[in-house]
Amino acid sequence: MKKYILFILFILNWGYSNAQRVTITDLSNSVGSWEGKLTYLDYTSGKPYTMLANIKISLTADNKGYIMSYEYPKEPQANAKDTTYVNDKLFGKDKIVEFKKAADGAFTLVTEIAGEDGNDHKKAILRHTYTLKSNNYSVVKDVKFDGTDVWIKRNEYQLVKDE
Repeated sequence: MKKYILFILFILNWGYSNAQRVTITDLSNSVGSWEGKLTYLDYTSGKPYTMLANIKISLTADNKGYIMSYEYPKEPQANAKDTTYVNDKLFGKDKIVEFKKAADGAFTLVTEIAGEDGNDHKKAILRHTYTLKSNNYSVVKDVKFDGTDVWIKRNEYQLVKDE
């Protein structure tokens, strides 16, 4: 029985240590201007649609917030700005489910949150994957609707650093 309890504690501890803590400064290599495109799944037609998209990333003055300014050159009415804070195991309201950072500052941050998606606002799990590799930055939104086990790629930003 004692070995069983120790094994359970080991597994719990291992799972906890795998969920690396992330700070805003861990994401600082993504700061800058990024140019590229957004491809999203049009639920009405069932086909992907691609448009120009840029993201400017900065940190708040106190280095506690991550600011993403989205710009759409051909649809400026859709421009938006979002400031997100890391709080314990949350990135904004999204639960951090995975974080890996490389020695060179590259990283992958995966978050999930319960929400709604689709034209009929179905309940779903929304997963965002932020990936920085060298001069490439991507943000992917995957959706898994309630009652299914299938993840659907809803949209993807593919960007390169604007030097």
